[in-house]
Amino acid sequence: MASKWLKTGLISLSILVAGCHSYSVEHTPALPDEPLINTYWKLVTLDGSPVTTAENFREAHMVLHTDNARLAGSTGCNSFTGRYQAEGKHLTFGQVATTKMACATTQMRTEQAMLSTFKQVAKWRIKGSTLLLEDTNGNPLAELEAVHLY
Repeated sequence: MASKWLKTGLISLSILVAGCHSYSVEHTPALPDEPLINTYWKLVTLDGSPVTTAENFREAHMVLHTDNARLAGSTGCNSFTGRYQAEGKHLTFGQVATTKMACATTQMRTEQAMLSTFKQVAKWRIKGSTLLLEDTNGNPLAELEAVHLY
């Protein structure tokens, strides 16, 4: 009878100790960086300020296409197109042409800021699904997020 109680006590103690065991949480490996080219980049911040999409308008975004180093996208008001040059971590944009639709003041401000930012970009950096556009001194100008369309 004593051995039965001893076994029961040892089993209970084992369960108690096992239940108190701390398991280390494995860190999820970092996601691979998205490619700069042929990725839909949604504009998230401009000069540190968040960018919002107005109802019934396209979100501000850009795509750097492989063919002819073509830039295309939307300012959140108008569509734009142009050229870019990417060499290593350096990135510059050429003349950008836009459609001329009038929008609400907020979208027009975002558009002007986005077009102005294109002129200042000198470097790019990607971490996971985030693209940072920087000036020649490495100061952040814009943050964009990769969006998978399919």
